[in-house]
Amino acid sequence: MNYWALGFGIGGGLVVIGLVRFVWKSYNDLIIKRINVEKQASHVEVHLKKKFDLIPAIVEAVKGYAKHEKGTLEEVTRLRSQWGKTTSKEDKIKTANMLESALSKLLIIQERYPKLKADRSFMNLQKSIGYVERELVHERKVYNKRVGWYNGQIQVFPKNIVAKLFGFQEKPFFSMKE
Repeated sequence: MNYWALGFGIGGGLVVIGLVRFVWKSYNDLIIKRINVEKQASHVEVHLKKKFDLIPAIVEAVKGYAKHEKGTLEEVTRLRSQWGKTTSKEDKIKTANMLESALSKLLIIQERYPKLKADRSFMNLQKSIGYVERELVHERKVYNKRVGWYNGQIQVFPKNIVAKLFGFQEKPFFSMKE
């Protein structure tokens, strides 16, 4: 009996088992991280919807006081509509970032119009947006943390080999663009 061949066969079998186990564990880990990112993206989307649902009321309140701000009002309205129609997560994130910037411009308008700043309905809308914004900041932080973990895992060796093999793609971060 050739013990050398037997030892090599057993050793080779253990290497194959170890490799299969690594691929299996890495794949499942990446799937779980991707699901967590997608789940958190849904949380962010819910909070964005709450915030963006306040936009028509804000536009109406501002419209009455700030007739000269037509371009800003139209941009906010257009982006809100675009965000609602967008289906992919990546496009929703891009549109949400643009809408956040436009909305912040709209809210800054109140500084130029003291009557608007004193309007009770506008003040209530600002409070509502402030509350939703605080929730949104938290949800974004959690989302970005999960995206960081996920993107990191698909980039580090040797998991990057498994990620490439099974087509895992990086996820975008949420960011505020001013």
